[in-house]
Amino acid sequence: MRAYHTQIEIDAPHSAVWNRLVDFESYSVWNPLVFSLSGDIREGGIISTGITPLNRIYRARLLSFKKNQEIVWQGHRVAGFVLSGRHYYQLRRIGQERTLLTHGEYFSGLLSPFIPKGLLIKMQSAFEQHNYKLKEIVESEK
Repeated sequence: MRAYHTQIEIDAPHSAVWNRLVDFESYSVWNPLVFSLSGDIREGGIISTGITPLNRIYRARLLSFKKNQEIVWQGHRVAGFVLSGRHYYQLRRIGQERTLLTHGEYFSGLLSPFIPKGLLIKMQSAFEQHNYKLKEIVESEK
């Protein structure tokens, strides 16, 4: 299994971070990774995510949607046993006005060991940029 994980502290209540994360219509305005996200926004629902660096739209199943806590979705290429990605956001309150965002992705399937390490490093860097943009926009709304 391959994976990458990022974290950032945001100077805002976790409810403010959550509200920005679930405002899918505004992703194209601030999110450097996702140009669209839509679909059946509930656990078990199918969503479509437009990934900017890949210029592709992927379908995924929303595995977890726990208010103010986490969003997890999983998509696959060809079939889950070939290559599957599980994308997640987790929020943790660290005081009244601070939030720890943990954000990453796990890859599994037959092809996952062959994902080049350099690609994972680039993806992690893109997630870090995403996190910084999220921090910037949420903190500016205070």
